[in-house]
Amino acid sequence: MTIDRRAFLASAGGSLAAAWLATDVARLLAAGEHAAAAGRQNPPPPFEYFKALDAADVEAATSQIIPSGDDGPGAREARVVYFIDRGLATWQKNQRDAFRKGLAELRRRARAHGAKTFAALSDAQQQSVIAAMDKENHEFFSTLRGATIVGMFSNPEYGGNFGKSGWKLIGFVDQFSWAPPFGWYDANAR
Repeated sequence: MTIDRRAFLASAGGSLAAAWLATDVARLLAAGEHAAAAGRQNPPPPFEYFKALDAADVEAATSQIIPSGDDGPGAREARVVYFIDRGLATWQKNQRDAFRKGLAELRRRARAHGAKTFAALSDAQQQSVIAAMDKENHEFFSTLRGATIVGMFSNPEYGGNFGKSGWKLIGFVDQFSWAPPFGWYDANAR
């Protein structure tokens, strides 16, 4: 089963991302600074919450949710894993148990394919596991999808969306300053 990338992204957001946005701005800003620093450093800085194998599995899973493609970058290029890591280390501590259980489930499913970790699976096997979790409405898939979407499309100040790659993907114009008239509704305003 192939899922149209843009259709999936268009239908995926909403309340799933709300938990990741329902926090104070200072903590979101700290996550953004961490993700931006991770993007500038080569190699990136160490993870704050994830162990290396956990980070690899999360990065692989988020890359299946928003894959890289001919039409643009995906979660890997946006460094979504750093956004999630920072969130779990700081303002999303309440999501740690969900991620711990979810990572265990990913590894259980990976073992069914003969691998020790989700990241060790082939691309096709990873797609199969993620598609099955989506079809089953698995709780971890919903949590991970919400965090991935926020990390991919949030203001880079708040984390993820490295290099504004998520905005470029959807054609968002990064213009926070507008000059009147803004549109038909205020064309006659003076």
